Amino acid sequence: MLYLTLSILSSCTLLWMFRYFSDKNFNIQGIITVNYITCLISTVVINAETLNFQSMKDEPLNGYAFLLGGLFIITFNIMSKTVTHFGIMISSVTQKMSLIAPIMIGVLFYAENLTIFRIIGIIAAMSAIVVINMPFNRDPEQKRKWILWLYPLLTWLLSSIIDSAFYLLGKSTGSKQSALFLAILFGTAATLGIFFMIFQKIKDGLKIPPHIIPFGIILGIPNFMSIHYLMKAIGQGWDASLMFPINNVGIIAISMLGALLIFKEKANQYKLMGVALAISAVLLIALS
Repeated sequence: MLYLTLSILSSCTLLWMFRYFSDKNFNIQGIITVNYITCLISTVVINAETLNFQSMKDEPLNGYAFLLGGLFIITFNIMSKTVTHFGIMISSVTQKMSLIAPIMIGVLFYAENLTIFRIIGIIAAMSAIVVINMPFNRDPEQKRKWILWLYPLLTWLLSSIIDSAFYLLGKSTGSKQSALFLAILFGTAATLGIFFMIFQKIKDGLKIPPHIIPFGIILGIPNFMSIHYLMKAIGQGWDASLMFPINNVGIIAISMLGALLIFKEKANQYKLMGVALAISAVLLIALS
């Protein structure tokens, strides 16, 4: 449970940082790029004894790491836009709607148990997501800019793909291959981010502000930890139908608490009801 708790807290920290960066009008694209460089270095340092880049061609799954690396940096940028336009609360629940994907994979392809408590818990979790995203929560300004809702939609879609990929990775490979997979993934994301920044500088003459380095490092540490500890939790043998709901609903509840206390986001009856449903979902799934 320790690994899962650390992953949840790290993921919440990411959302809070995105809100802070948005409030300060920082160059989030640059920060995200430095963040992935930090993740790559962290992966190599922590797994120095087991990493073997010469075996890259021997593991077929490593090829997917390049694709996921691209999805990672795209998702991170879209998620930052979602936080900017909709706040932490809606961003967290929209992202964590992705929990349904790995659960269905676990049940359909790995014969994981789906007890009545888990079924009710999953329904409660999905209900929490629906309630908090009800139209009554939308700011009048956001209603007029309906196209902005593509941000949370894409966040959910890409997060579903990423969550499913990590679940399959944890089931299919050992720790050595997992570390190499992450190194390739982070390296790809960092490389794409650097190319994009160079392109922007050449095209628009965009200046690279110095703040992206320290804040990129600060963002990269919890980003790495959220994935590192999630992989460790999967390696302990957690069922997808148990681990992912606890992870995702835990992120929703704790990140919302931070949004209320730290950033003073407004909470109406639907958002509070969503929190109550989220907590109920965790308890029901834990009882199973």
